[in-house]
Amino acid sequence: VVSTQSTGSSGINAEYGAMKNRLQNLKQVILPVNLGIKHTQSAILNSAAELLRKEEAQLQALVTEIVRLNSLISQTKDHIESQQGQIPENGISSACFGSSIVESQYSQFLEQQIIQKPLMKLYSTMLEPLFLSFNSMVDNTSLDTFCRTAHQWFAQNCSLTKVRELATTLITSPNLDFENSGVTLSTSSS
Repeated sequence: VVSTQSTGSSGINAEYGAMKNRLQNLKQVILPVNLGIKHTQSAILNSAAELLRKEEAQLQALVTEIVRLNSLISQTKDHIESQQGQIPENGISSACFGSSIVESQYSQFLEQQIIQKPLMKLYSTMLEPLFLSFNSMVDNTSLDTFCRTAHQWFAQNCSLTKVRELATTLITSPNLDFENSGVTLSTSSS
């Protein structure tokens, strides 16, 4: 019976010693180094509790920030995925070619240019059907298709004979009033 009591008390002494060592380690981590000052166990534990509260508050702030950033990342990912569905494979938006905004800006540009350079009316009248045929004939669903259809369009619409025919038709057209526009066309033949 005596041996069990001594084993029990030595176990308690060992546990007390381990606890004292942990308290000493905690003291070294938490409290500033003051060699001449002794700290009570309650002061060490209070300092540890305060440090833990500060660390917990910082951890909670970081968790909140992580949740906010994850939400922002998720929203951005969803937005990117929704936008990617609207982009053609070749990256060229088909809205660019027939867009009313582009047509409006082009019309404003032509109006300004015709005022400054009356001969621009002839050029714009000649180019407008080319732009319209380009918009209707050229397919921009892929780069290969775009190159192939643009080449076909160019071969059909921009040969020297076609451009000459178009220019001659426009110059002789009664719709163009060159006499009042300040444009003089030379009719001398070479």
